[in-house]
Amino acid sequence: MSIKLVKTIDFDLEEFQNIIRNSVASVLKEQNELLIGTSKRDSSDYYLSRKEAAEFLKISETTLWSLDKKQILPAKRLHGKVLYLKSDLLNFHKQAA
Repeated sequence: MSIKLVKTIDFDLEEFQNIIRNSVASVLKEQNELLIGTSKRDSSDYYLSRKEAAEFLKISETTLWSLDKKQILPAKRLHGKVLYLKSDLLNFHKQAA
């Protein structure tokens, strides 16, 4: 999710409600896609947990955490879960080889 700076001068209540409604809908849609992605294991691209990602890359969870912290291999976070997109892991593995 990207954060954008918005300067407002004149918003009536209805316009402000629409902005909030659209923003919340966008975030909920993104989180729903993450949840659906974690349950669709037959898809070619899906999310793996930190443990699954570490096993996939054959590295420790600590190393994976360090890569995330350094933004070399950033993770998504959803409801306290740390998730890695399989395509990101494959790209990282190709670059590291």
